[in-house]
Amino acid sequence: MAWTAGAIAIVLVQLVALCMIPLGLPGTWLQVIAAAIVTWVMDRPLGGLLIVIGLAIVGEIAETLSGRWGARRFGGSRRAAWGALIGGFAGIFIGTPIPVLGSLLMSFLGTFVGALAGEMWERGRLDAELRVGFGALVGRAVGIAMKLGTAFVIAILSLASFFAGGSP
Repeated sequence: MAWTAGAIAIVLVQLVALCMIPLGLPGTWLQVIAAAIVTWVMDRPLGGLLIVIGLAIVGEIAETLSGRWGARRFGGSRRAAWGALIGGFAGIFIGTPIPVLGSLLMSFLGTFVGALAGEMWERGRLDAELRVGFGALVGRAVGIAMKLGTAFVIAILSLASFFAGGSP
């Protein structure tokens, strides 16, 4: 099989997208764009593209709610759960100027600190509940793993569509 420029490009885009996800970058949406281009250029059915979009949405939801889930699962209050969610988002944006790992590390730190702050606010005192913060971290890691799993499925579907002629 001869590798064309298009084949090399689709493989590289999928690899770059998979590397983006653990860093907190929108890799699944890069995959959606690539699948849309393949669908359009190669005249593939839209059903496959809709599946890819659905998977990307599921991955985003899992990643977004995971820290909140972890804080609640480890005994945190609703405020701790909301703190984990808000802290994770804040961390992503605060860490963005730091190259490569900044947004990832700061999203974990933000999730942890947000869960602790929310739990302290709920209890009305300053004693930190580290278990709740740890739960938020575990949840965040599970969410990233789930999003990465959906991204692998998207990559397989997209590559199968390109190379075998199926739907993306």
